[in-house]
Amino acid sequence: MRRRRGVSLASAVLVLTATVLVAATASNAGQQKNPVATAKAYVAKSMKNPAWAGPKAKVNLAKAKGKSVYLINLTEAIPALHEWTVVASEQLKAAGADVTTCDAKGSPSGITNCLNQALAARPAAIVALALDNEFIASYMKRAKDAGIAFITGQSGRPGLPTSPEGRVAEVTFDYYTVGRIIGAWFAADSGCKKGAPQIITTTSSREPSEAEVTGIQAAIKQYCPGMKVPSPQNVLIPDWPTKLPTLTRSLLLANKNLNYILPLYDGMTIYMNPAIKQLGRNVRMASFNATPVVMQTEVAKASPLVADVGGPNQWYAVALADQVLRVLAGQAPVKSENVPLRLFTPANIKSINTKKNEATWYGKVNPIPRYHALWGMG
Repeated sequence: MRRRRGVSLASAVLVLTATVLVAATASNAGQQKNPVATAKAYVAKSMKNPAWAGPKAKVNLAKAKGKSVYLINLTEAIPALHEWTVVASEQLKAAGADVTTCDAKGSPSGITNCLNQALAARPAAIVALALDNEFIASYMKRAKDAGIAFITGQSGRPGLPTSPEGRVAEVTFDYYTVGRIIGAWFAADSGCKKGAPQIITTTSSREPSEAEVTGIQAAIKQYCPGMKVPSPQNVLIPDWPTKLPTLTRSLLLANKNLNYILPLYDGMTIYMNPAIKQLGRNVRMASFNATPVVMQTEVAKASPLVADVGGPNQWYAVALADQVLRVLAGQAPVKSENVPLRLFTPANIKSINTKKNEATWYGKVNPIPRYHALWGMG
């Protein structure tokens, strides 16, 4: 009898295990058969308020105080980039650092001029915001040779630099994930039944743009299997006002079935909307930045831009200051500051007040006191 009971128990375990495996297989098969439903779930998750996931290690502020920082921004003409400069500078100064800023005005000559000025000033650290690391590689090496710490921002994917040019740290939004959110939104919104979208990029900011495009393409491949997405079109930042209207018009005239356009940055839509309206086309767009003026005049109202991924700019700027202070203090930089993202659509836009500071759009987490506590300024 004991032997039979043992056999029965073993059999029961085998049956239970087999049942669980069959259920799991069926669930996975169901997700594979309905990738659009999976995309919708991912989109819903992306629309929620983010939680704090920042660093835990404290900063020895005494070792950072009095040291100089030269901050170079790709262009102050884009509101988000301007806010990064302003807030990061304010926070670094509050922490006791000496800060000089330089606007590269979005041009190669402006970038090289700012970098040469920074190297001549011989600060403790140079911060390059949204610059192409390949283009500035030789300047990074010169900084390294001169004993100047070089920190980059907005290079596309979080992580510690591994390239040999001399960077010591990086702080960036996760542009690959930005792209995945946009691609998932397209799949969820279109059901993968209204034709492939047209991506419009800008190589003025090559690395984040490449990461975002890769994310979009990967998501569409996952959620809309077999869909062929046309090659991205490119417009440099200085050319947005003149070339984006013409490009938008030509794309729509060439393809009567083009229903979705995915410009990488929402500032581009300002110059695209008139052409769409003039042609009377029902085009839906998704983009990134959640720029306040765009959120107020487009996403919150009836317009082609119906989905905008936001990265909290104040949060990012304070996170950048945190990384800089760690470097100035001689501490190990963090691998990622984990600056969050949130998707805004008509489904959740009414949960925020677009006329209030955009820092209030990302829930109740206030990153400034969180970072101040790490810096001993709480």
